Amino acid sequence: MSQIASSHQHAANVLGALSLVVADRMNAAVEAVAALGPSAPAALAALHEFLDGGSVTQLSSVLGLSHSGTVRLVDRLAVEGLVKRAGAHDGRAISVVLTSSGRRAALQIRQARSKALTGALSALTSDEVDNLAAALDKMLTTITLARAKERSAHPPDRPQPWLCRLCDFAACGRSEGNCPVNNAVTDSNQR
Repeated sequence: MSQIASSHQHAANVLGALSLVVADRMNAAVEAVAALGPSAPAALAALHEFLDGGSVTQLSSVLGLSHSGTVRLVDRLAVEGLVKRAGAHDGRAISVVLTSSGRRAALQIRQARSKALTGALSALTSDEVDNLAAALDKMLTTITLARAKERSAHPPDRPQPWLCRLCDFAACGRSEGNCPVNNAVTDSNQR
């Protein structure tokens, strides 16, 4: 086996191991805040960042859940006082809106996520973090474009959750045009 193939295989293998441990830590941290199952943190974060007032159908799409599963999740969030239902603008659908308790929980989720993720970077120098950020942006762009291509060729049997469902839009620089996922989607839609 060549050194290049070996290095590539090694990098892919350690990326897989690292991604699992980082995802496990992040999920444990954010799930502890909401304590309503694995989809609740993503729902609250998505509602806080970009979907507040969105429909159950939109939330279902973001989370990659069935419509009925999303309704049950919204029911649980409503019972906990984190969301409320309101009439949508067209009068046919129901929108989901965060309550003040839901906003606080979403901010706590963002903080827990940030702490779990920044802890994983603690061994790196600032130059290494900058290099890693550039490499991760490139990887996210590639993955985003591949997912878009797969969806257009073969729509999935089950909705795929959005990559940004737990993102902190301020941290990724979305409003400044720095989000690799949003930029890849925008660029591919303009072609």
